[in-house]
Amino acid sequence: MSDPHHHRAPAKTDETIVERVPNESDTSTTVSVVRAVAEAESVSPGELSVLADTVDPESIDQLFDGNPAAGRSGVSLSFDYCGYAVHVTDEFVTLRR
Repeated sequence: MSDPHHHRAPAKTDETIVERVPNESDTSTTVSVVRAVAEAESVSPGELSVLADTVDPESIDQLFDGNPAAGRSGVSLSFDYCGYAVHVTDEFVTLRR
């Protein structure tokens, strides 16, 4: 069954979007990142390298999961994880290769 919130589309750069999932309000952003990479790799999240070896998960969750700051818009974060270029916004977690 197709998930209406799950998008796959070609990127406008040399990299291709491999996975794009909505950043759900009931799931932490770091969990969304790990789940997206695990799905793209067809493995369980426990089989991936530890996210904290790449970035500070608490900082990511504070940035995206806390109460939105007044006037904050366009916040995004990009980093490499498990061979993917991960781009996080308030709305999506996008993986590119």
